[in-house]
Amino acid sequence: MRVSTSMVFAQGLSNLQQQQSAMLQSQQEIATGVKLTNPAQDPVAFSTASDLSVLSSKQSQYSKNIDNATGKLQVQESTLGSITTMLQSVRDVAIQANNAAQNGTSLAALSDQLDQLQKALAGQMNATDERGEYLFSGTAAREKPYDASGVLNPAVGSAGTVKLAISDQQSVGINQPAGQIFQLSSSATTGGNASILQVIDQLKSAITTQPANLQTVYENAQKDIDAVMNQVTDARGSMGNALNTLSTAKNDNAAQNVLTQQTLSGLRDTDVASAITKLNQSYLNLQATQQSMVKIQSLSLFNYIR
Repeated sequence: MRVSTSMVFAQGLSNLQQQQSAMLQSQQEIATGVKLTNPAQDPVAFSTASDLSVLSSKQSQYSKNIDNATGKLQVQESTLGSITTMLQSVRDVAIQANNAAQNGTSLAALSDQLDQLQKALAGQMNATDERGEYLFSGTAAREKPYDASGVLNPAVGSAGTVKLAISDQQSVGINQPAGQIFQLSSSATTGGNASILQVIDQLKSAITTQPANLQTVYENAQKDIDAVMNQVTDARGSMGNALNTLSTAKNDNAAQNVLTQQTLSGLRDTDVASAITKLNQSYLNLQATQQSMVKIQSLSLFNYIR
């Protein structure tokens, strides 16, 4: 095959361009910290890295959901703890009032105590979080659970429990609706659906008016208080289980995310030591090619004639 001067120069120029391109690629990888930027470099690796990036985003969202759910449940569980203490105090007042030794003055004091407990309970049952959402309104988080008369808001009554996904296969319930905790479907005191706040209203009225069926009112009120306390206890137990689930999920998600990031880094991120070595090699190759081109340029028939 006959090799012309133009072919030699074309090949030399191509080599120069390749070495310069390799140098620029290495410099870019070192500067950005990323070696895989487009599918043409490695289609399989690029596709795998894209899938891992999506997985990493999901894991990050799950982590946020876990932290969010944990915070909400801790506040709700603490609030229910306070409510339990108040309900126990209401029950104690009902027992004290059901005593023949009580007189008008002491009964008035007990009625006032019940009034204060009722207001405190209403405040806790209608409590909000830092975002202004009610703790016990379920999916109707912006709706106040109870009005001034202790009547359940219909929107909250038909609301469900908020669910937050904490993995691909698992979710936890937060913000349980008030109707499932503080409401009685068949109150012994009122004879129908009523909240614990309405039961306390009936108890206050009985202490003040001393009706003929006073003994029955006291007994029924205690039954209703016990029933609501059991519902509160069940809700707290459910929240405790959910918090344990969240703790486990947080650890699992963190471990999975570390593995995802390590694999993604291996595919996408620059190995600085290797990139520097490649850069130096490309530089040496470029110098050698340039020197070869200089020598080739100096070769011609006239040089031999001289």
